[in-house]
Amino acid sequence: MSVRFNPGALSTEAAAQVQVATIPRLPPLHIPRPRLVDALLEARCRLRLICAPAGFGKSVLINECARMVPADTHLVWLDLGGRAFSAEALCSQLRRALSGTTSESGDVQQDLINLLNDFPRPLWIMLDDYPREVTAPFDACLDLLIERGPESVSWWVSSRRQPAWKLPRLLLQGDLFELEAEALALTAGELRLLLKAHRLELADDTFKQLLAGSEGWLAGVSLLLLNADEQAVRERLTAGTSLLRDYVQREVLEGQSEDICRALFALARMPRFSSQLCEHVLDGIGNDLLDVLKTSQLFIRQTDNCGEWYRLWRPLALMLQRMPGVASPTQTHLRACQWFANRGEMREAVEHALWAGQPEVAANFLQRYGQEQLLIGDNVSHFMKWRSELPQDLFNSTTRLIVLHGWALIISARLDEVDDCLADLAKFFPQPDARRQAQLLAQWQALRGFLARLRGEPEARDYCLQALEVLSDHAWAQRVLCYQALSQQAIAESQLELAQHYNSEGMKLARLKGSVLYEAMLSIDRIQLLEITGEFERAVGVLEESLMVLRDGVGHSPIIGRLKLLRGHLLAYQGLDEPAREAYQQGRVETETCGDSYVFFGYAGLAELAARNQEFPTAYHWLREAERLAQWRHVPEARFRGILPLITGLTWLHQGQLKKARAVFIQVLELYEGHAYIAPSGFYELLPRVQRYLAVIDLLSDRGALAIDTLRELIEQNLRSQRLGLACECRFTLAEALQMEGQHDEAELELRKALGEAAKQHLVKPLYELQHRQPQWLAKMLPAGKGESLRDRLLQFEREPEESAAPGDEAILSNRELTVLRLIAQGCSNQEIAEQLFISLHTVKTHARRINTKLGVARRTQAVARAKALAWL
Repeated sequence: MSVRFNPGALSTEAAAQVQVATIPRLPPLHIPRPRLVDALLEARCRLRLICAPAGFGKSVLINECARMVPADTHLVWLDLGGRAFSAEALCSQLRRALSGTTSESGDVQQDLINLLNDFPRPLWIMLDDYPREVTAPFDACLDLLIERGPESVSWWVSSRRQPAWKLPRLLLQGDLFELEAEALALTAGELRLLLKAHRLELADDTFKQLLAGSEGWLAGVSLLLLNADEQAVRERLTAGTSLLRDYVQREVLEGQSEDICRALFALARMPRFSSQLCEHVLDGIGNDLLDVLKTSQLFIRQTDNCGEWYRLWRPLALMLQRMPGVASPTQTHLRACQWFANRGEMREAVEHALWAGQPEVAANFLQRYGQEQLLIGDNVSHFMKWRSELPQDLFNSTTRLIVLHGWALIISARLDEVDDCLADLAKFFPQPDARRQAQLLAQWQALRGFLARLRGEPEARDYCLQALEVLSDHAWAQRVLCYQALSQQAIAESQLELAQHYNSEGMKLARLKGSVLYEAMLSIDRIQLLEITGEFERAVGVLEESLMVLRDGVGHSPIIGRLKLLRGHLLAYQGLDEPAREAYQQGRVETETCGDSYVFFGYAGLAELAARNQEFPTAYHWLREAERLAQWRHVPEARFRGILPLITGLTWLHQGQLKKARAVFIQVLELYEGHAYIAPSGFYELLPRVQRYLAVIDLLSDRGALAIDTLRELIEQNLRSQRLGLACECRFTLAEALQMEGQHDEAELELRKALGEAAKQHLVKPLYELQHRQPQWLAKMLPAGKGESLRDRLLQFEREPEESAAPGDEAILSNRELTVLRLIAQGCSNQEIAEQLFISLHTVKTHARRINTKLGVARRTQAVARAKALAWL
């Protein structure tokens, strides 16, 4: 048992014991590591094992702990020096330290157990630098002593080798506390202390480079910092030092077999490796290599949660790459390339082929690269990197590579460069036969259609429909993307039922092919459809389901980033600003890491959120970052046409700079006037939003009558187009305009109606504007309890009974019921409605029954007739 004491509280007797134990002195530039010392001292167990490669500070750490031995505890320090040791030698040394005698009987293990049992006080036995070579009898002896020895004995062991003890059993029994290399690695705070000890200050970027490049390896960092200034540190991080090379040679490679050294030089050139890969790459020594490396603590680091994939610690790998090795780098990479290709992991196969200096082989493997793989991790970034590394004629040598290139450029939003791909694809016409000719033309049309959609060009529909007529089942991925483009086009043109149809068709195909990524990609459009129709709660539910599905099988993906950005957008609309900001940041990082152009929406969302909260410097910062990103990534203005000016104008509007805001909103309208452009994907309500903001400016510029007329027309247009969320926002502004024009009774009626709609939708965003400009009026209409947020107050409003609504009042039907009613009017059966809305048949019947009850009718046909009479259809 161990009890933590302050070192200053050591008794004279305990201090004498420490002196007798001859603990080595601490290094001159020693930095304390209380997080590790505390963890070791507070552990209640028989064995504390510090097991890590050379240079992680094991001996110094155990030395620190030895100086904090409790006053009633006897300390024995044995420096084994990593050399072979025997049970007899251990018995002799312990007997001399504990009893002052050297006599012993024939049974060494029993003698040791008796010796420990007879010692009258708690005992710490510290074995520093446990034997590095396997010594089975000594391991067995220690295993027995740890398991059967008295509980008053605490064993402290530092080792470069994992001893052959029953560690899993000790762990389950609570008798083991182990620290490994990852725990011993320097933290940022500890690195700063070490720099202070070296009297060295580094710029933030150099500091981060040192921390990442060294991965916290204490010996490596210390040797890099020796007699260095900042410039020397930068150079040494790139080229290493002779001292570090000598250290690696003597402390890591010396004493290892030729096979192990050859393996280390080969593995240093691989970003990751597994047991099977080692067997393929390293002839004759791959079978048990990982076990040897792990047991010997030769700088191997696990990269997954299953114990299949590993890599070498980065600083050692870089140093080994600079040293003359045994294995040929080219041969190593070619073998790895073959292995990954046979497993269908084309990204790694291509990488190793390029490292081996074989661009033709890399291009050949790219032929097998699946289009869906562009949506996994940062694969699209790698694809763009390969484009710059491969000879251009190789990259354009096949239609497969050109099409893949085109889709990668689309994800990156480098739309102008897609035109070159289309031109390269056209060079392969005509094809040898009619079937291949038709398929290649359909591939061209699919790519051209999606490009047109991203540019806001209406001809996207014709290209995609023509492609769908011809594309074979083998090209199912392109078919899904055509359905997505058609759905997005329909949303932008306010044909929401048609958008739902195309989305459903694409979803069915993605599910049929078992593509979780494509299904999630289409879910983004479905979520935006739900948002537009005011079903925010349901949209959040679909979003969370999609993220949960991806979380099980996909670590990183542009789709995950897009979903998190959309989560931020929905949370912001619901008045949950802090969670929204966090979601925006998560989505921004994910999309930026994956090379996805949707990162732009992260910057735009953060800017809008900051402006709404009157944080104008922050808003302008994010706007500048969005502009910089678009320029740096060569994203043409057409991809996000008008979005950046819209957010800029909104920021000026929040600041009260009405003239500037009006000018920029007019500029956005002029971008679309005289052209046939339609709104960009992800910002489908751009133009009606601009019109609403112009009405707000009219309202604030004493042109209330004009604002009222505009807003009434906008409400009618939005309701007709099923944009219920935006209609609700316009209704709030209309209520404010009526109030300012002195029409108080009508204003109150409009505000109550707006609050009712907002409460049903959980739409809090428009309340912020009213709170900022008309706080007293809003407080009268929506009383505030102590500490209640706008969201809380709105949800309280939602709890008012609906029975007061008169029959025929359109507010009596929920958004979902209105959607079901429209599908009934189109002649859809209950089953067809269930499939289109992704709900159960039982739920459709429940909605239909409620519709009939609320409209006071008995049959579906009567409900449709009543809806037409109310001008809903």
